[in-house]
Amino acid sequence: MLFLSIVHHYLFWHYTRALAEIFVTWKNFMWFVGHFFSLRQLASSWFSPWKRTLTGRGEKWNLEDLAGYVIINILSRVVGAVIRTIIIFLGLVGFVGTFLGGVLVYVFWILAPFVLIILLGFGLTLLIA
Repeated sequence: MLFLSIVHHYLFWHYTRALAEIFVTWKNFMWFVGHFFSLRQLASSWFSPWKRTLTGRGEKWNLEDLAGYVIINILSRVVGAVIRTIIIFLGLVGFVGTFLGGVLVYVFWILAPFVLIILLGFGLTLLIA
């Protein structure tokens, strides 16, 4: 009778409190990935200049200064956009990987007691046969 009580308490914990704690842990991992890659900040500053590298405009009527000003500022924004795109892509890959990992953990956690019982039964049939 004590064994059945232990099994009952274990299964109750396994399918209630443990699932809730796994969800909280999974949510913390998702939060970490989002903040580690700064996805929101990178998306809001996608076309900002790389490391705020901008040049000031020199003389007002000098075409060389104007061309250098425009080219360097556009180049800085293009470099910033390319690097931010790569980091956002890596962050999204990490986010999707974390999400899928959490789903796999949930599926494993739900099926683990059944798989254990099936494997024990299979092992007993091998011992008997």
